[in-house]
Amino acid sequence: MTSSRQAGARPGAITGRMKLTIIGVASAIFMGALENTVAGTAMPTVIASLGGIELYSWVFAAYILAATIMTPIWGKMADLLGRKPAFFGGLACFIVGSALSGAAQSMAQLVIFRTLQGLGAAALFPVGMTIVADLLNLEQRAKIIGLFSGMWGVASFIGPMVGGYLTTYLSWRWVFYLSIPFGAAAWIMVGASYTERYPRGPIGKVDYQGAIVISCALTLLLLVVEQGGGFRYYQVAIALGVCVLLGLLFVWIERRSSDPLIPLDLFRNRIVVLALIHGLFAGMSLLGTLNFLPLFVQSVHGTDAIEAGKILVPYIIPWVLAAPLGGRLILRFGYRPVIAVGMTLIIAGAILLAQVDEHTDRLHLSINVAIIGLGGGLTMASLMIAAQHAVPGSRLGVTTSIVQFARSIGAAVGTATMGAIMNWKLALEMARGRALLGGLSVKDLSTIILPESRRLLSPVAVGYLQQSFATSLRFAFTFVLIAALIGSLISFFVPKGSAHELAHAEHQPDGAPS
Repeated sequence: MTSSRQAGARPGAITGRMKLTIIGVASAIFMGALENTVAGTAMPTVIASLGGIELYSWVFAAYILAATIMTPIWGKMADLLGRKPAFFGGLACFIVGSALSGAAQSMAQLVIFRTLQGLGAAALFPVGMTIVADLLNLEQRAKIIGLFSGMWGVASFIGPMVGGYLTTYLSWRWVFYLSIPFGAAAWIMVGASYTERYPRGPIGKVDYQGAIVISCALTLLLLVVEQGGGFRYYQVAIALGVCVLLGLLFVWIERRSSDPLIPLDLFRNRIVVLALIHGLFAGMSLLGTLNFLPLFVQSVHGTDAIEAGKILVPYIIPWVLAAPLGGRLILRFGYRPVIAVGMTLIIAGAILLAQVDEHTDRLHLSINVAIIGLGGGLTMASLMIAAQHAVPGSRLGVTTSIVQFARSIGAAVGTATMGAIMNWKLALEMARGRALLGGLSVKDLSTIILPESRRLLSPVAVGYLQQSFATSLRFAFTFVLIAALIGSLISFFVPKGSAHELAHAEHQPDGAPS
């Protein structure tokens, strides 16, 4: 049975209360997105203030681990206990974690408080988007989806600059305090305007066993991904083997649970499965590109960090513009043509990106990434809408969260893989040019890419380093192309037909009207 929400049977204009809720959700999502990027700029100053450089990477890793692990759990909580409790629970964790991070007196404390931040951040996007999907029918959602896609893009661009300004003119602590007013505004707006639509279930029905097992599996997997370079091959093999066993145990628990954390029958829904697979490979290619573009500009073109960050503008603006366009196009042409066009653009941009070298100028690089950003905007928003529209309201929270979860896993795996490829090729290039580099090693590169350090090197050494970085990053960008090619296969399996026709045709996991 298809729900009234899925059939688009809630016509009418968006009311003032709905607008206030949407703005509140947008504020929370922007807050979470900004925190992803703003902290990095401040960390050298944090190290100078608190010491504990050995814990530097864990300030980021702890946040990512907590956020990724909790994403499907918050999604289930939104379906089981209600959207408001889940959203406010995540918001409270994030605000408190931000306040404590700003007040941290040691790096160990900062790692702990960043973990709390990550636990809360996991709720903001999936539960926030679930609230929006509750309020809006398909047509309304398709037209407004670009607002939320744009949050991440804008935050990725302005985050480093905001972090640098706050650190320079106020204090690094304000990098974390900045989230508090956004969180408070989101709490007030959503609390005053959003009315819960679904009944809450008893807390005793929570699938604690499934939550614990999947958390252990994901923690181990992400540790291998994030810190894999510090492990021996047999340790990685053992860890991955344990992950597989925990995954099988999780499936066994979910099959026996009366109300599983992730209902396995969701994977019989064709569109949900396609959105998950696409999210995994799109996360590898699109978000991996986002992380390595500034490094290319800074290491090959010789700019500073702020100038390097500007390369994200031609990547983000097309994405932000294409997201609402894709939402409108799927209403007219259906999912398959829009996703096929988007993936074609991503592949075209990835082919160009895989050919960059030390002679690639800023204009050509901008054109390459603009094409990728345009394709990403068309596909990512469209498939999120498709997945939400293919399930009843009782599965909306968990569906939104696992799609976002797949994208996060893809981003982590993609970034780690690109980093490993780059480091491998860079080590080979530097070993080959040892005589030109005067004894410099890969360990010295974190300072060599700084303009002031580069001025101490000979022109020959600088030229060789630029060539080495360009070659190494070209290999890494080749992985983007491979991931994009695999992800593009999704478009061939998306059913034909309009969005509403597919919603009626898709099997609904629980058959319950929403």
